[in-house]
Parts: sequence; structure tokens; C-alpha cells
Amino acid sequence: MDHHTASVDDLTSRFSTNISSGLTKEQVATNLSKYGPNKPSPPPSHLARKIFGYFFGGFGALLLLGGILVFVSWKPLGQPPSQANLALAIVLILVFVIQAAFNAWQDFSSSRVMDSITGMLPENCIVLRAGNQVSIESHEVVPGDILLIKAGQKLPADVRFVEVSTDAKFDRSILTGESLPISSTIDSTDDNYLETRWYV
Repeated sequence: MDHHTASVDDLTSRFSTNISSGLTKEQVATNLSKYGPNKPSPPPSHLARKIFGYFFGGFGALLLLGGILVFVSWKPLGQPPSQANLALAIVLILVFVIQAAFNAWQDFSSSRVMDSITGMLPENCIVLRAGNQVSIESHEVVPGDILLIKAGQKLPADVRFVEVSTDAKFDRSILTGESLPISSTIDSTDDNYLETRWYV
């Protein structure tokens, strides 16, 4: 990961692009087929594995096993059957079901957070394609595209700044937690790509 430290000439050569004209239609089609659309790939569902994990992950298996053993000790092994064993078995089974529901709720909440982050991406952006400024949907951005960013716009992807105005600032609080906008520059300020001011 050296996009934030490599020179502009190196990057334009690496992505076969041009600062003043951007990519051609053929290059866009090639990069789109090579890298895919600019959007997070949905994780594999593995629904059966998830449901199994909800119930039997952590102490779930022990709770179910304990509940079954206590049921068995109530009947037929209990002579006479003890109501305390029945009550304990019911409690263990209830805890088993409740912890599975809690695990499912946590997973659902995490999915909603990820969906909300994905929803923060801009719908459209302006790029240079074959020397022309073109408005495209953000998922059509490919590596090597030259983006034109105006004040107040959201960045549709990881971006290396090659030209910025003197008063340009950007908000990266969602990445680093910094509350104040950061002044932008085309000069490298840190080897860590999360800290440098010319790559977001």
C-alpha cells in the first residue's frame, strides 16, 4: 500500500492514466472488468452457519446439554420427579433461546451499521474521461480515474490528491475520529496512509 507515498508520475504510469485527460472508454471497460464496480461486495450469507452459531456459539451448546440432562433427571430418572429439576430445565432452555436471540440481534445491528456506512457514499461524481468532464454514478469509478472534487462533496473512493486549492479541507472523522476538518496538501506528511494529508 504505497499509493500515498508514490510519485504522481509513478501512479499515472501504474494505472495507465493521464492527469489532464483521464482514462479512455476502453481503459474504463478494462478496469471495470478487472476490478469490478466501486462498491462494497456483500459478504457471503452462510445463513445456515449463522443460525447454528446463534444457538450453539459460546455457551449455547452447554446450556442446551445442561437443560436436556436436567429434564432427564426430572423424568424418567427422578423417582419421584422433582419439580425443582423441571424448573431448572425450563430456565436453562429459556436462557439457551434468549442468548440465541441476543446473538441474532447483535448481528442484525452490526449489519445495519455497515449498511449506514455504505449509504454515506455519494450517488454521483465528476471524472475526466477522454479529456471530457463526465458525471457518473459513484459505483462506476475505477482505479485510474481523475476525479474533480468540489467543496461539500463526498469522496466516492480512496483518493490521492494531485492538485488542491490552498484552503481545501476534508473531514475524515469517520475514519480516524478527528472532529476538525484537516487541511489538505499534495505533499506527503506521514508514512501512515491514515495520517497523511494527501490521501483519503
